[in-house]
Amino acid sequence: MPLALRPLHPDVGVEVLGCDLGQPLGDEQFQSLLDAYHRHSVVVVRGQSLAAPAQAALLRRFGTPKISQRKEFHVPGTPEIGRVGNTRHPDGTPSAFLDRYGNLWHSDTASDQHVDGVTMLYCVMTPQVGGDTLFASMGRAYETLPAALKARIDGRTVVHNFNQHNDYLLARNPGSAQPLSAADRARWPDREHELVQRHPVTGRPLYFISPTLVRGISGYSDEEAQRLSAELVAHATRPEAIYRHKWQVGDLVFWDNRASLHSASPADYQGGQRLMHRGYAYVHYA
Repeated sequence: MPLALRPLHPDVGVEVLGCDLGQPLGDEQFQSLLDAYHRHSVVVVRGQSLAAPAQAALLRRFGTPKISQRKEFHVPGTPEIGRVGNTRHPDGTPSAFLDRYGNLWHSDTASDQHVDGVTMLYCVMTPQVGGDTLFASMGRAYETLPAALKARIDGRTVVHNFNQHNDYLLARNPGSAQPLSAADRARWPDREHELVQRHPVTGRPLYFISPTLVRGISGYSDEEAQRLSAELVAHATRPEAIYRHKWQVGDLVFWDNRASLHSASPADYQGGQRLMHRGYAYVHYA
């Protein structure tokens, strides 16, 4: 039986109703979940009770899990799942990764050669105020892009680099995570992608860019590439184009990193701590 859906925003996001992801999904139900992911880019399932191994098992239904570089934040016994938030160990050291400032639009696959990937966040704890996550559709962004700006990006490629992004995060969040080793940094060379792409399932045109990872755009100087990147992201993330997710304990949210951008909001939490269990998997298409 197909799952019941409730749209969350005209451009991006849908809520799945009456679904218990703690129980194994049949093939038909999982296909409905996958269809919602492809059509709406961001999927919300509320009221779940998911242990980390169950979340990892669901992640594997989508594809091949990617193990986070920040090993100190892995959930013990389940390395596919990492911790994000402001919780601490008894000795005061961080037990989860925290970007205190947020407001950093990006795609989690820009650092990879394989750009089809799902990110999955499960809410373990959330404050009464703060901690929202924001989403924007890159398909809708391309559809509404002025013709002159489309002409500037058609046929171009963009170079992204994870180390550049990670260095920026650690510099603005001292002590938030351990610096990567030289061996780990070597695993993340520059990645070149087409700037304008078509989604492999829906065929919808979109543009693919993550500003803090951008090293260059073909045909433009470094300064021009940074200005163009900022212009493209500003268009995609106009206030009316954003779905803002306000978390509740038990929410599971997952999104298509080719088709959307996302951003944390600043960590000015009030009335409790924030802890998310985060998983990521490469999604493979025939």
